[in-house]
Amino acid sequence: MGKIPSPRSLTDLVTERLRGDIVDGVFTFGESVSEDRLAAAYGVSRTPVRDALSALQFEGLVEVRPKRGSFVFDPTADDIAELCAYREMLEREAIRMSVVASRGALCDRLDAIVRNMEAELERKDFQSYAHSDTAFHRAFFEYCGNRLVTTAFDLAEARIATVRTALTSPYVERRDASFEEHYQIARELRQGEIDAALALLADHIDRTRIVAVAGIG
Repeated sequence: MGKIPSPRSLTDLVTERLRGDIVDGVFTFGESVSEDRLAAAYGVSRTPVRDALSALQFEGLVEVRPKRGSFVFDPTADDIAELCAYREMLEREAIRMSVVASRGALCDRLDAIVRNMEAELERKDFQSYAHSDTAFHRAFFEYCGNRLVTTAFDLAEARIATVRTALTSPYVERRDASFEEHYQIARELRQGEIDAALALLADHIDRTRIVAVAGIG
């Protein structure tokens, strides 16, 4: 007999909804996200909204400015460079761990995601494509077997996804190149060419950085 799962708290639901809305661009960089506005939009009281904003401040998605309120984070070029360096360091290590712990399962997962990405591009479902992009990189951590490395990535994952949505996804020509890069990384891992996959990953993240920095003007 298993334990009866506890229902998710309202704070958790609001946090997930607000995180998703920021990642998907419903709220843009630097935009005010006041407790009153969010409470009205989500049909809840201010208390779970306040708790959600606090949680997302910890993740770096929300900035609290004294006497001004809460705002969606607004990254500078240096912020993006640091974020890309951070994710590359963690993703490289997660890949190394994953190919030791469960390379077959990882490759199966990546192949499935790449197929989804291809279909999403064909039907021009760019929001789903962005979600699949996030899932692709998340997979490295799902199979790495190290909770501390995964937790370190958790702290930046939503910011990475938000930057991708806001600053790289609008570039149509970048989407095809991005898909090819993901395909090549998955292929090299499947073939056991780990160093080649890591080199492709580094190039992929650096190109993302260049496009994102250009996007902020």
